[in-house]
Amino acid sequence: MSYHTEKYRALSGLNPDVVISRRAAPSADIFRPRPNGKAGRAFRAKREFFSSFSFSFSFFRFALRSPLFALFFFFLFPLSLSAQLGGKIDILHANNLHAEHKNGEDIQRLKGAVVFKQNDVTMHCDSAILYSARNVVNAYGHIDINQNDTLHIFGEKLDYDGNTKYAIMREHVRMTDREMTLVTERLDYDFSKKEALYTTGGNITDAQNKLTSVIGYYFSENRNMFFKKNVVLVNPKFVVKCDTLQYNIISHKSFFHGPTTITGDKDFIYCENGWYNTVTNKAKFGKNAYIRSDNELLYGDSLFYDRKTSFGRALYHVKIIDTAEKLVIEGRYAEHHGDTKKTFITNEAYVTKGLKEDSMYMSADSIWAMYDSSGKYRIIKGYYHSKVYNKGFQAVADSMIYSAVDSTLDLRTKPVMWFDTYQATGKRILIHTKSNKITKADIYQDAFLASEEDSVRFSQIKGRNMFGFFADNELYRIDVDGNAESMYYVRDEKKAFMGMNKIVSSDIVIYVKHRKISKINFKKDPDANMIPMKDVNPYEARLPGFSWHGTERPKNKDDIRQAPGQEIKIKKGGESFEE
Repeated sequence: MSYHTEKYRALSGLNPDVVISRRAAPSADIFRPRPNGKAGRAFRAKREFFSSFSFSFSFFRFALRSPLFALFFFFLFPLSLSAQLGGKIDILHANNLHAEHKNGEDIQRLKGAVVFKQNDVTMHCDSAILYSARNVVNAYGHIDINQNDTLHIFGEKLDYDGNTKYAIMREHVRMTDREMTLVTERLDYDFSKKEALYTTGGNITDAQNKLTSVIGYYFSENRNMFFKKNVVLVNPKFVVKCDTLQYNIISHKSFFHGPTTITGDKDFIYCENGWYNTVTNKAKFGKNAYIRSDNELLYGDSLFYDRKTSFGRALYHVKIIDTAEKLVIEGRYAEHHGDTKKTFITNEAYVTKGLKEDSMYMSADSIWAMYDSSGKYRIIKGYYHSKVYNKGFQAVADSMIYSAVDSTLDLRTKPVMWFDTYQATGKRILIHTKSNKITKADIYQDAFLASEEDSVRFSQIKGRNMFGFFADNELYRIDVDGNAESMYYVRDEKKAFMGMNKIVSSDIVIYVKHRKISKINFKKDPDANMIPMKDVNPYEARLPGFSWHGTERPKNKDDIRQAPGQEIKIKKGGESFEE
């Protein structure tokens, strides 16, 4: 290597291993001899100091002999020290290199296959300007700056501060970090903190997802991303749109903040906060959240959903709306099994069938909502403390089943039904409806029908089975099938009691008009007896099996609502929705 090349390396601060083109070597003129002796050494030290901020051997000898000047240097030029904090930017290669003094500082212009290195950061580009004193690089053309060969940032223009290890890349920017790729027009990257920022719009892709937003933050250390404004996440199975989103590449979990929509092939989800795991397909949604699927809407303060198993869970202010069946189911806790199309609701479970004043309302400790075998009609099953309210009739039972197939309500286990002034009891009561109005009531086993005449007097009919027929919610006929007995009060035109008619027969057909018995037919000769009022003891005038439940009769649709329950506790061992 020539004398001039070695001298140029010393002045420019080049790495001793760097390869320099012959064209890059300076002319011999700039190294012409200077005076010898003390004056010569001082002149050369000053020349080297003002041409480069590298600490050459000559400068150290000068500084050691001039303590005041050395102290002045450290206070006047702190950048030389700060450059050491981030590490000095070294030149590893350049086809052409030109040094010059411009605007009060020394700069080095490099062209052709330029390579820089600073600690764990390596930079390739077509050309660059190095400001050695400030430890700053401006790079241009086909830039590739990488850290530990895992994170790469590509672009056309770069401003890099070696003191802070902060890079600003512009024009056709592309960043790759393992399986993730980010594309934008400007990217700020802090290599010391491993954090990226874009504010001019960008998109990120990995193996399964593509995300776009106006603003984005990327933290390479924990692989977290934050996005703001017009955020769109596209997955093969769904599309997410929101204002603010946090996404982790390792866990594949997205966190939503602000109004968010998730659109899939078969469902639509809205929420204002929550999270979604794109690998496990589990999600949690909150604040005004709802899920729409076909003709169904599911609302809840918190919604949990497993797309793989089609299992969902809703907590607090739960509401399921079936627009096709005009059905609304409410409660404080619900589970939905999409594979079987079954929904379980408990804690203040409440059902509204119909959307008008003649709607039917049902409640129970817990309710199952499902479809029949054809998959077309709703089946509603209520268990424990079941209650029903309708304008034309009311009922209570331990359990109930409503079927939309034939619009029937099946009451089982200690059922009691009321309509007008009548009360019906039996082992089972099957209520037939049309447009939420009762058309028929079938009372099976130990059928008993009582009508309240006043506070102590009751007309009564009993038999093995009993069938009541209705028109516009009003009873007009009663068929008693087997072991029929009746005991009813007879009134005159002024509605004064005249006596009690007691009849026993195998089968009886009773006709009712204006809420009073108008006619009785017997299939066999009856045993009938008219008892004068003076001989009637209203407290003893009771058929076997009589029991009045007037205090249990629902007064209105809100009367059947259950009292607010305790805090909901989910049993362990159920579906896991851990974050």
